Amino acid sequence: MTPDATIPEVLHFQPDGSGAGLYTEVVDLKQIGILDVSRASEIEFNPDTQQWEVFDATGTLVFADRSRDTCLRWERGYFNQSNHPPEPATIP
Repeated sequence: MTPDATIPEVLHFQPDGSGAGLYTEVVDLKQIGILDVSRASEIEFNPDTQQWEVFDATGTLVFADRSRDTCLRWERGYFNQSNHPPEPATIP
């Protein structure tokens, strides 16, 4: 999937040096240190509803749609907002 030009790539950094954002190869983060990557969400198909469902790291259903591509775009938009960043990871 190519990045959607309408949704910017966003990294959130804390004063302690930790940072978080959805992984993308647009910026080679390995150039600034060792990465610790964890899933911010899971996208799974529900055969009962015939929809793709997006679950956050706590397992809470946060979005659903018949299109997986729509869910992937929604995921990027949701987690790139400053009030919904993924959990920080330390970049040594």
